[in-house]
Amino acid sequence: MRPSDIITNYGRAADELTALYEGVSTELVYGEALDHWPPAPARAIDIGAGTGRDAAWLAQRGYEVTAVEPSQLRQAGQHLHRTRAIQWIDDQLPALTRLGAHAGRFDLVLCNAVWQHLAPADRPQGMQALARLTAPGGRLCLSLRSGPAHPDRPAYPTDPDESRAQAAEHGLNLIWRGERDSIKPGDAGAGVTWIWLVLEKATKTSET
Repeated sequence: MRPSDIITNYGRAADELTALYEGVSTELVYGEALDHWPPAPARAIDIGAGTGRDAAWLAQRGYEVTAVEPSQLRQAGQHLHRTRAIQWIDDQLPALTRLGAHAGRFDLVLCNAVWQHLAPADRPQGMQALARLTAPGGRLCLSLRSGPAHPDRPAYPTDPDESRAQAAEHGLNLIWRGERDSIKPGDAGAGVTWIWLVLEKATKTSET
């Protein structure tokens, strides 16, 4: 299935997914990973922001937030979370071409429940794009899914060691790793698990 088809299918399920995403808290989703995020005030970007639940959580705590979402969930998020502290952008991995050089660098880069939709061949470019957005000393929070996926939104296998190695090529070094079962009852029963990586950008790299 093409990436554009997956995005379209997310949009078709927007009503169902909006209720699902907004029905759980950011604290529950990220758990201990939150302890490794840079404190506000800081610049944050949420890649694959969905309905903006996490972007709104960050904005409420004093972050300057950019929310990147290519599907119709973006419109739902703009309606639900009306604040000037969030800038919404229609863009997607692996290239993030619309962000371009004008986005600058961010102290916190979130990429939650997205990486499994990238084909393995696209992940090196995707990691390069995430690293480009991460400020020196900033942190990338990346989630990796294992287990069966919705047939309309298929997922590729993820490998934390591979992701860690790809990140290291761009000066992103692992500072914390966590693993947990899915918090969604249906996914948990099907054996879906998540691995969380928090990586810190070196203060001096070839990309700084």
